[in-house]
Amino acid sequence: MAIFAIHYTYPDDATEMLTIRPEHREWLTGLPGLLVAGMYQDGIDEVSEAEPTDQEPVNAALIVYSAESLEEVTATFDQDPYWLGGHILRRVVRRWDPPLGPWVADPTNSPG
Repeated sequence: MAIFAIHYTYPDDATEMLTIRPEHREWLTGLPGLLVAGMYQDGIDEVSEAEPTDQEPVNAALIVYSAESLEEVTATFDQDPYWLGGHILRRVVRRWDPPLGPWVADPTNSPG
């Protein structure tokens, strides 16, 4: 099994999206490969010169998911109620092989 990081970008006005939030969360919690998921909280978006930027929309989320392939992840997440409802402006899916940290050091946390 591989680990994938999925980044969602949502519209600035999430009012309509929130009407199907319970359906989205129920769908997510039913996924056997789900490791962790949640919206980002307030923070800062900086470029390398440490200048704040407003290029990234405020509403975004990170999902960490375990699956066999990129194709499996995209096919699965094509079924997300948020995706089907057109509430995701951008979806970035990348294989993620973190080499450091206690999650990696503890084999009971490894999905593989």
